[in-house]
Amino acid sequence: MMILIDQREVRDDDGRPVELRRRSFNLLMLLADNAGQVISKETLIDGNWPNVTASDESLARCISDIRGALGVKYRHNLRTFPGRGYLLEGTKTEAGNGVRLRCAEGAAESARGAEKPSLAVLPFADMTGDADQAYLALGIADDLIVTLSRIRWFYVIGRNSSFAVRKEDGDFRRIGRELGAHYVLAGTLRRDGRRLRLTARLVEAETCRQVWAGRFEGDLDDVFALQDRIARDVTLAIEPSLQTAEVEKARKKRTDDLGAYDLYLRSLPLFHAYTREGFAEAETLLRMALRHDPNYVDALAALADCVGRMALNGWRDDIEKAYAESCSLAERAVLADPEHPAALATAAWASAMFGEKFERASDLADRALALHPDTPAIRSYCGWVFVYTGQCQRAIEQFEAARRLSPLDPRSYFFLLGLAGARFFLKDFEATITLARRIIVESPAHIIAHRFLAAALALSGRKEDARIVLSRILELQPDYSLEHARRSRMGHDWMMTLWIEGLAQAGLPEHEAHL
Repeated sequence: MMILIDQREVRDDDGRPVELRRRSFNLLMLLADNAGQVISKETLIDGNWPNVTASDESLARCISDIRGALGVKYRHNLRTFPGRGYLLEGTKTEAGNGVRLRCAEGAAESARGAEKPSLAVLPFADMTGDADQAYLALGIADDLIVTLSRIRWFYVIGRNSSFAVRKEDGDFRRIGRELGAHYVLAGTLRRDGRRLRLTARLVEAETCRQVWAGRFEGDLDDVFALQDRIARDVTLAIEPSLQTAEVEKARKKRTDDLGAYDLYLRSLPLFHAYTREGFAEAETLLRMALRHDPNYVDALAALADCVGRMALNGWRDDIEKAYAESCSLAERAVLADPEHPAALATAAWASAMFGEKFERASDLADRALALHPDTPAIRSYCGWVFVYTGQCQRAIEQFEAARRLSPLDPRSYFFLLGLAGARFFLKDFEATITLARRIIVESPAHIIAHRFLAAALALSGRKEDARIVLSRILELQPDYSLEHARRSRMGHDWMMTLWIEGLAQAGLPEHEAHL
């Protein structure tokens, strides 16, 4: 890939132009002009948004756009230096007016080996009958490509290819073959007065099976806000449907034909079940996936979560070793892809929960939220960071946003538990009790919910109720004790004092009972 600075063009390996949104393109040119040098965030913001107040989020979105345009083969050339800035690696031409990017060794093979699904977003068919409004159909599809590209577990076909393919006959099988896409997202745009209606459907290209369909409406009073909202809503709607379809495909494969991606997908339902047996089986599958591909970011992040959560529930013999491994796996995920929002959020969670690196955790959480704030899991992981750093009101905002974004999420207990934790440290014990009981109805063996429930009941003066819950805790984890509870990492001494006081008043013994 070549960046031609004087001509202000980016060309792919076949000499075709690579398109980017204006701000993202200008930022790439600024980086190319200073190839080989670390450019600070402040310099990049000042250079790309002169005389305008721009946020770190705006910069992060442009960086994400650029990496998406560079693709698997060339994205590694844009490097992140945490706390310092960004650097574009490349070889300057002799005349100094261009930068040639280095192809990652085995990048294409790695992409195929991971077997990640690919998605093509076609321009929406404009049914408004108004040529002046045709830009809306293209603009919404454009925004969708950018937004969906921030989700790292599948690939999004580039705009130039998706918009160039012949689509009049609606032959999704042919379109999928021509674009190399497993799934195709297509739809129509209609206008009724000042109302705009978009219908969209996600189709598996090879079988022409409809995976998902939806309809979205909005007012034309603020076109750009409407485009952003539709892009966000469609993304939120199709991501779980796409993942469900992929899980089903992985389940149907022979066990001797499973790659890293299949093994990762098979671990997800086990992980979400939140049982000791489910976590143990998910851990086995994720470790197998990493033997296939040691730098598989999604598997690294999922295993960090799995190991950490098993330790939190008392399902590992060496708790401290498990805490350390969770942090190590999460940091490996960030090193493998410094702009992967889920990796950043998981590393933030592990750093706060297990590593006592609260400043590091807050920085990672801010980066994850800047890159992709519209993913419920990212909101939740970051919410836990804010709980354990004592920023409980900010934590509540994250968990409530996650619930709005995904009201039917299979891991809704994750949002509710975060809310229960934040309410507990705000000393709103009644809310904690209500939330914890809701979690236990969904997941009767959720031991952490039982702990918050016992502590909140005791601190609200209901000692007998607290002791009943404590007896259930000791059934689930007979070795749990105050000594064990003090292994929790919390950002402030008062938080640990409140936690231990609640469990002690519930009757939790100081030391493990020897049976």
